[in-house]
Order: sequence, then structure tokens, then C-alpha cells
Amino acid sequence: MLPRSKRRKRKKLSTLRSVILLAITAVLVISSGIWGDNGAKAEYLVSMDKIPKLQKSGPIGEYGYPVWYKDSNGKRFELCLDATDPLCGFAAGEFAVGELSVKNGNFHGEAFYQLAGAEFTLPSGGDAVATFALEAAWANEIVQDGDQIVFGRVRFRIDDLQIGKAYTISHPYGVDKIIATPADPDETGVNDPGEIRFVEDIGINGGFEGAKKSRIGTFLEWDVRDRGLPEGYAGDPGIDHKIINGYFNGTEEQNYFRIQGPGIGSDGTCGPDCVQTDLFSLMGKYATTAGVDVMRATYSQDTAGSGTIDVFASTEEDAQYSIDVTGDGMSATTMRGKDGQYFGHVPFTGAVPATVTVTNKSDNPQSTKELKPVDHITGTAKYDTNSDSLIITAASSDKLSQPTLTAKGFGDIPSSGTLVLNKPERIPPTITITSAKGGSESLPVDVTTVPASANAGANQTVKQGTVVTLDGSASTSAATFNWEQVSGPAVTLSDPATANPTFTFPVQFIPVSFKLTVTGLNGQSSTNESIVNITPAPDVLTVQSAIYSKNNTEANTTDDILTVTGNSDVGGVTISVYKGNLTNPKAVLIGKAPASSNGSWTVRKTGSSIVVSPGETLTIESSSGGKLNNVSVVTRLR
Repeated sequence: MLPRSKRRKRKKLSTLRSVILLAITAVLVISSGIWGDNGAKAEYLVSMDKIPKLQKSGPIGEYGYPVWYKDSNGKRFELCLDATDPLCGFAAGEFAVGELSVKNGNFHGEAFYQLAGAEFTLPSGGDAVATFALEAAWANEIVQDGDQIVFGRVRFRIDDLQIGKAYTISHPYGVDKIIATPADPDETGVNDPGEIRFVEDIGINGGFEGAKKSRIGTFLEWDVRDRGLPEGYAGDPGIDHKIINGYFNGTEEQNYFRIQGPGIGSDGTCGPDCVQTDLFSLMGKYATTAGVDVMRATYSQDTAGSGTIDVFASTEEDAQYSIDVTGDGMSATTMRGKDGQYFGHVPFTGAVPATVTVTNKSDNPQSTKELKPVDHITGTAKYDTNSDSLIITAASSDKLSQPTLTAKGFGDIPSSGTLVLNKPERIPPTITITSAKGGSESLPVDVTTVPASANAGANQTVKQGTVVTLDGSASTSAATFNWEQVSGPAVTLSDPATANPTFTFPVQFIPVSFKLTVTGLNGQSSTNESIVNITPAPDVLTVQSAIYSKNNTEANTTDDILTVTGNSDVGGVTISVYKGNLTNPKAVLIGKAPASSNGSWTVRKTGSSIVVSPGETLTIESSSGGKLNNVSVVTRLR
């Protein structure tokens, strides 16, 4: 049965309830006061921050609501859902019949973690009704998954008051000052002079955490438990009873419903112009299970197909619970943890399990949750203000399937794992990465300013006469490039304003160096000077023949001839031929000759000065660094 606060003046209360349910999509708390459904001016005489609040909501249960709420005293109440249980307070015709199922649309229109009501008749004959509830309902009054809401409700209906006068209402959840407004005709057609119709519903738009901002922060209980109250219940809604746990005002707990104001009369309990009751109809059921939530179940696979699933679960932190996880291809594993947080790292074989089941074995009956494992996404998102680039990196834990990853609103992530967007149209605070395997991760965008920094690339050793490419592509935040030669024989760059200009290295053996300066989009030049050195490699020399033609007359050497022919891999160099080793001061220059454009050369010398004794060798040297030592000479007589 409902508390009598829900039963009196049936027609009037049903109409009021419809108004309330139609209004529950609004947040009804105003920073400077409170809200009344008939426009009555109202204010808190005890500020909201002085009222104790609910501590915590429990895991989501079978029907999509928290299994329990924990109050400011650490008491946990659960929904009382059994329509056949009179201690749940359901009135005839106001509950779902048969097996409850949100999927099938068969569920109570409203249910309660707590429903408390108090009422009395004023000396004038008018009614005073108060309701205090932590209520579970449906945002659109339709039973459908995703529409579940929970809110804290404080409601007053008081008749026979003076219009425009202020009345102070003290109750278990604070003290309110409300001005009476003209009354509507009741079902008898009689006009009361003034009335208060006040409703405060808090938490409707705040998810299941929103109810924690309401004034229903402490669950009420009977003050004594020796009157046949069954174990597990805070009260019996069919019996008006004294309560405990009301707001403590510094002197006492306000375990009463009291009205003070002009013309209210007196019942002798609290002074002139004051009436009250300390008897409440109360429904509340202590939570018998802790429940279990699965916050995450993500799998990983390596390229060989070896896989694991990481499962993160939570429950109440008041005890150590035994929680298991299992699924296809997995051995049942007890998760480890404490203080309500549990974790399991479980290997699996074969295909990724379609679902994993997490069971709180400590509950009676046991609580279970199923969740489809998805891949885990890691990554970063950075916006560089200097280069005006958004850089998104992401990777999936599924290395075997390598699923497509998508940056929502920006496109697919390339196989390299990095998506670079130059001059993006928008810079959001977060970027959501989704996977074809179901994973999703929201990455905060890290805003950085990377200064323009020049990088002229690695030093190079090149062949003379070849085309050389400079490489400034490793520069960061570079919008423009400027190359300058700082040493060596002058060369001409193809385009010094690009990242990769080219030039032809001259046929000579002197290095050349270049300095690179870059600027960012903001015009800031790089503070570093990046220098690259291009060093010529020595040319490669080969000798085809070295022949000393000696006159047969030993006394006559004027007709002796030394002919040396060979090749350089660089055309246009100058070849010098020496008799002996250049490390020996007695080495003698025999002659020089230029190489042709294709590198062939011949050095020919006649006369007595070129006498080559048996066993003597030659040294060949190029103007481009090439050298051959100990070149043997063939002697021929003529």
C-alpha cells in the first residue's frame, strides 16, 4: 500500500502527479532558492550545501537502474520492486503485473529506493501532505532502455492558508519558506483561500549521479524495530511511525513535518501558529547485494593470433568480494582487487569471445554482467599552433586483424598510424577514435607550439661531378626554407627556397657547406643554424699499362720513353705520375696530363730524367684525391 500521503484526495493527487511527471525533464533547482509547481515564491532557510548528500550509486542492475544508493550514514537502500510485497508500498493498479522486463516494456511506471510521507489535518480542516522520495522513473513515461532516471523529490501540498503569507516548513530534509498562492477549486468545487503546491525534483538530467545533488541524502528509518518489522526493511508503509535520521539542526534531528505561519492554528505540540506530526509512512529496503559493473573489456591479439582479454569491474568497496570472469575459449578466472575495483588479465584461444561474463559470486543471489570485448585503442592528438597542423596517432590492440581506425569527423587513420591535417577547419578539445572491431577512445587534444627548427640533414660524401640533393625535410614547423652556401667553391642551387634543392658537385677535392634557415607560419625564424657539409669522395684510379721503353744502348738514355695509361671515374681531373713513393723525399715527378671527359688519361715522358731502374715503382695521383701506390713498371728494350 502507498503511504497515506499518496492516497488522500485521490483525484487531486493524480492530477498533480501528472503535472510532475510531465515536468521531470527540467532541472528544478535554482541557485537562489527552490521551485514550486504553482509559481509560489520559495527559498531555502537551510542552504543546500548544509544538507547531507547521498555518497554513492551502485552498479547498474538488471533493469537499468543502480542496484543501490548509499546515503550519508553509509546505509545502502535498493529498489523495492515486488508488487506483491506490501512493504514495497505499491497501490493496487499502479504496478506491472507478471515478470518484470524492460525489453518487453513490462515494468513499474515508478519505483522507490525510499518513499516517506507524512500528513495531518490542520485545525481549520485543511490537509497538509509531505512526500520525501528517492524515485526511479522513466524520462518520457515509456518503459524503454536508456530512458531510466532517478531523482530526489521533496513535495508539499497544504490547504487553507492565507494568500500571500509566508509559511515555514521544517522537515527531515531542511527548512523552507514558501508563500501561499490562491487555491484552485478542489474536487468538491469549494475554493480554499490559499494553498501551497510545491515540488522539488533534483537529478533528472544528471544521469544516476544527479540524484546525489538532491536533499534526499540520508535514508529515514523507524526509530525502534520491535514492532514486527521484517528484517531487511527500514519501515512499513502501512503503519505510521516515528523515524530517525532527519536533518540535524544543531539542537535536534528534524524527524517531523512542521508548519508555522499566520492563521495556521495550533495543535499544542510546537507553540502558537504551529502544527506538526512526527509519524511517517515509510518504505525503504536495505540492499542485500553489492552488484557488479563491467567498465571495460578489451582484447589484444598479436600477429601470431595469441590473445588476452583485460576486464575491469567494480562493486561496493565495503568488503572483499569474489568476482569471476569467463567466456568462450577462456578458463574461469577470479579477478584480483580490493576497495571495489577488480581486474582480470585472461588469455583466450581461438576467435575473440563474443561476450565475457563477470559474476559477483559473493552476492546472494549472484550478480552477473555480460559485455562484448572490443579492441583497445591508444594514441595521441596534438595541434601545433606554429605549423597549424593537427597530428593524430592511433593504434589498435588487435595486431592480427589490424582493423580500420577512424578519427571521428576527420577520416580514417592511415596504415602508418598517423593522420596529419594541415590547416584544419576546426580544433576540437577531444577527438574520438573508433575501430572497426568496436573499440573507441576519446583523445584530449594537446595544444603545443613547436618552434621552427632547421635540420639541414646528414653530412654527405659524394662523387665529384654528380648531382647532390640537400635534405631539410626533417626540419620542424617549417613554412619556408632558405639555403645559403657558407664555404667551398661556389655552386648553384636549383631552388634554395625548397626543402630539397640540388646542385652539381664540382670536379675538385674541396668540401662545400650550406646553412639552412626555416621560418614557421607565424614568421618566426629558426633560432638554430643547421649546417650540412658535402665532402667529395676521392676519384677511383686504375692503370691499364706502365711501360718503360729503354734504348738498347746502355750509354744512351735520351731516347728512353715512359708511358703510363689509365682511367679515373671522374672526368677532367689532372693526373700526376711520380717515380717512387710520395712519402719519400726523393720521389720525382715524371709528368702530368689531363684526363678526358670520360676519365681516360695518358702520361708520356721521354729523356734521361725518366730512367726507371729495375724494381722501382710509380705513384699515380689525381687532382681529385685519387691515388695509386707501388705501380709496377714493365721494361722493354728497343
